[in-house]
Amino acid sequence: MTLREFTNTTRRQILEALQHKQPPPVGRYDQKTFEDAMQMPQMQMSSAHYTPHSVILEFLFWHDNPSAPLILCVEVDTPEPVVFMPVPDWVQQDVWQGEVKGTFRLRSEAEQLIEAFRHHVLECENPDYFEERPAPRRE
Repeated sequence: MTLREFTNTTRRQILEALQHKQPPPVGRYDQKTFEDAMQMPQMQMSSAHYTPHSVILEFLFWHDNPSAPLILCVEVDTPEPVVFMPVPDWVQQDVWQGEVKGTFRLRSEAEQLIEAFRHHVLECENPDYFEERPAPRRE
């Protein structure tokens, strides 16, 4: 099962329970927020955030008036560690067209890049990628 499949399956499972006014069948959440959310008539799925060992699923709840929604976060442990797969150094992006494509490299250079990528993703546990980062600025 891929991380995307795990996330989507878990999200649907929790959504179904919430639609029936039942607590999430998996994960950890704030009980008071859940109780408050069950008093609100409207609900929708929101975003997913990842940590090195879990996925945090957000569900939005609100009343008929356009006030700020209540966000119920459910943190679910993943079946194995989560790693962020950064765009490898050998991939180049054409900023004007938005295309992402590979680059040509000598075999020895490609082997070095692949080994560095493997080390970065699998041995360093790349925790910095899970932190909130400011959006890049174009100048």
